[in-house]
Amino acid sequence: MSPQNRTLAVMFADVSGSSALYKRLGNLLAKRSVDGAVSLMSQVTESHDGHVVKTLGDEVMARFDCANDACQAAIEMQREARSAGVALRIGIAFGPALMDTDDVFGETVNDAAFVAKIARANQIVVTQALADAVANELRHQCQEFDRVAVKGDTRHSLIYRLQWEHASHHHSATTVMSIEDIACKLSGYQLQLTVEGREITLLPEQTPYVIGRDPSRVHLHIESGLASRDHCHILFRRGKFVLVDHSTNGTYVRGPRQPEIYLRREELPLLGSGTIAIGQPAENTDGWLIHYQL
Repeated sequence: MSPQNRTLAVMFADVSGSSALYKRLGNLLAKRSVDGAVSLMSQVTESHDGHVVKTLGDEVMARFDCANDACQAAIEMQREARSAGVALRIGIAFGPALMDTDDVFGETVNDAAFVAKIARANQIVVTQALADAVANELRHQCQEFDRVAVKGDTRHSLIYRLQWEHASHHHSATTVMSIEDIACKLSGYQLQLTVEGREITLLPEQTPYVIGRDPSRVHLHIESGLASRDHCHILFRRGKFVLVDHSTNGTYVRGPRQPEIYLRREELPLLGSGTIAIGQPAENTDGWLIHYQL
């Protein structure tokens, strides 16, 4: 059969901490536990109209025609694994994929593998496209988790954590928050910047927000010889605004009730209110001192 283009939900699920399991239980018992988890994940996949593409060690790669089925399968996997005393990490993406015989290739596969690596023990992390694809009645169980550049893409997009612990065992639907709901939720997060008498209100969806000397590359232009062309930027990550420095002279940040902190090729969450000085301490800055307020 020649390769076919399909729209699929692709899942990667693996046993979290399997290496530690071998150290703790020994080879025989650990392998038995991992094999049992892989068998469980495979059975749950099939029971939700999915297909196991391949297994590798403690990991299962699966495909589903329906995004809802993939979410329901992931939730059941986590419940059954917890009952068995095993922790799973699961990532799911949705979109176009190339099917060649029984294998699947393409960007959606890469996205699923990427969010699976972000997931921690007992978590299900899904992409924006997967959240967009689920049915309306399945929209309240996903929470905004992070804003990331998915591997191979320079744009930042939201990823979601699919909550499963408190879902009703008698209701088969998985709920994911809509894009509109997420926008309303995130609008509650604002960072106010004041510099040279100018006030800037920064929302999560407007990050990364770049500060530096090169007007063609930045959002906030700093006319100072101590500023690098692309001096620093502000991200919104897991509910926090984070300042990331990648400059030559560094960035000085003073927050509430804390001494000034020097950052060079480092990052720091911005809390409460304070100042951001570019290239030198705030006390030495003649202009171009940025005041921030959450």
